[in-house]
Amino acid sequence: MTRLTKEPSAINSLPELLATARDMEMGAVAGYEALREHMRQAGKPELVAVFERLAAEEREHLASVEEWSTEVGVLRNTTASQSDELFDDEGMNLTDPDLLSAYRAFSVAVRNEERAFLFWTYISAHAPTSEIAKAAERMAREELGHVSTLRRERRAAFHMRRKSYVLQTVAISELERRLEVHLKALAKNQPTHSNQFLAFAQQAFERRAVTQDQSVEIERSPTEPDLQVTALAELLLDHHLGQAELSKDDRTRDLAQQLAGQLVETLAALRRRPAGWRS
Repeated sequence: MTRLTKEPSAINSLPELLATARDMEMGAVAGYEALREHMRQAGKPELVAVFERLAAEEREHLASVEEWSTEVGVLRNTTASQSDELFDDEGMNLTDPDLLSAYRAFSVAVRNEERAFLFWTYISAHAPTSEIAKAAERMAREELGHVSTLRRERRAAFHMRRKSYVLQTVAISELERRLEVHLKALAKNQPTHSNQFLAFAQQAFERRAVTQDQSVEIERSPTEPDLQVTALAELLLDHHLGQAELSKDDRTRDLAQQLAGQLVETLAALRRRPAGWRS
């Protein structure tokens, strides 16, 4: 199960606990809504629906917390003690939509609910009063129910993906070739940035020579279009970072890190592109 990255601050009153719960749910709603809009702008209606569904579930959780707050007379402007949000989109807002799937979205949602469960379990165990302990236990039980629901959704998404996706083994040198083609097209279509993208294309060409014996497995739907330039760069970056971690000698590790560094710079330039740029 997911772990908390830091020890939660103490919660010393029921109003403070409910304010914290409210802020956590609001953070999750905002996070999923941002991802929904990211997918809408990217033209991914199937993922728009997934993130809207996740946002809707979090709105229901928020409504439950607010109903409880009303029952015990807690005002909405009560301040929470927790300054750090537990919600983490795990980089999905920066990841190329071509590399995302409903399965990954539900996986991230599961881990967020697991963190919330662990948070409330910790608060209950360290509560200064039995009232706070019982309230935190109630929140933990609710979060565990959310975990169970989302795990079922994740399993369904996994089986659906298995039916529609095929596993392809692709040579890294071929992915570098495709990236090179895209970068050259960008250089041609954007004269003011031509030299920069031509330099990145040359790096991709040179990387092909040192990755001839490397390959990667990609799950793709036969109906999906080919990976676009940013998705290619991200996929290659993940590969070279993995090579660096698995390397058994300094020379191999240093080379993999060098190649990964090139792709970090390439991705940074690609993400700075105005929305209308196309390769």
